[in-house]
Amino acid sequence: MAHTLVEFARSVQTNLDNTVNVPIHVTPTLILQFGINIPVATNFVELTTTVGWQATNVFITPPEQPKLLLQVFMDGVVVGSAEQESISYDEDEILEMTTAFHTILTNVSVGFHVVQVFASNPEDLQGDITITGPVNISGRVYAPA
Repeated sequence: MAHTLVEFARSVQTNLDNTVNVPIHVTPTLILQFGINIPVATNFVELTTTVGWQATNVFITPPEQPKLLLQVFMDGVVVGSAEQESISYDEDEILEMTTAFHTILTNVSVGFHVVQVFASNPEDLQGDITITGPVNISGRVYAPA
């Protein structure tokens, strides 16, 4: 079945690497948000999230490494998430990583919805995480043609 793009929205802090400096701790930090209108009841919504980050002051001893936890909320409810652990072989090494993932939702209710992305480091005693860029999310709403 063919689908048509009926709505598009996005939130962009930066599309470039190393252009922001947002420290991330154990408490979730709001890093992106936007509103999107869902005009039809039969739909699917595709959210694409990309976050570039660095891990520093990493302890190389197990069991844990710093982790970037990204959570996508729609109207205050978690609808998607990704967690990426840093991997270090040297405590003095700066680790640069990019986490990207898709969240697919089906038949979201008609109306205006708020999408937010929160970032946290559940293992912040094991090392520091700083968001550096790119940092963006886009949302697309598709309906049957």
